[in-house]
Amino acid sequence: MTSKFDNKTTWLFDLDNTLYSPDLGIFKQIDVKMKRFISKELKVSEKQAFQIQKKFYKNYGTTLYGLMKYHNTDPEEFLKFVHNIDFTNLKKCEDLRKKIKNLPGKKFIYTNGNYEYAKKILNSLGITNVFSDIFDIRKANFFPKPMKTSLNKLIKNYNLVPKEIVYFDDLDKNLKSAFLKGITTIHISKDNSKKSSYIDFRFRTIINALDMIRNKLEH
Repeated sequence: MTSKFDNKTTWLFDLDNTLYSPDLGIFKQIDVKMKRFISKELKVSEKQAFQIQKKFYKNYGTTLYGLMKYHNTDPEEFLKFVHNIDFTNLKKCEDLRKKIKNLPGKKFIYTNGNYEYAKKILNSLGITNVFSDIFDIRKANFFPKPMKTSLNKLIKNYNLVPKEIVYFDDLDKNLKSAFLKGITTIHISKDNSKKSSYIDFRFRTIINALDMIRNKLEH
């Protein structure tokens, strides 16, 4: 296991439900707002909007990509609406800040959200200054995870070496293309089922994962 973390220079973090617990209900708020946006934009019932939302998410990785592809939705209008939520459940976490900061090398946020939303999350958690950059959906030209196009653009953008990257995400499907490139993958999930072959490690929380890595790096 130790060798999995030798010579790592880059630490890639998903944002939602990875750096904070899904139990805080942040993404649930976004889910509700997406349904409302689709209902109004496409003039359909909320039930139909929900079906459209989930179909696009399943097929493309984000609801937005499907809306842009089939309905010419303005991505900025969509992102502004769905990210206008209440962040009060998020609290500053000095423990998380220290543990991310102490990782050797550069740290990046990799999110299907936009930059402004990511900054609000990081500010709420008190961990803004530990990351070198935020690779958001705009930088990916609106190609979302888990599309290979998105990951390839990120790697090229920062001139990264896949075998030197560790990637944390709460969605196992987002880790597949990373694993196939030689990136070390860490699934943050309370799922107790057998982990997929493209997941190197699974932890219930990001803190659990960071504690294990620190322990391995120190021994």
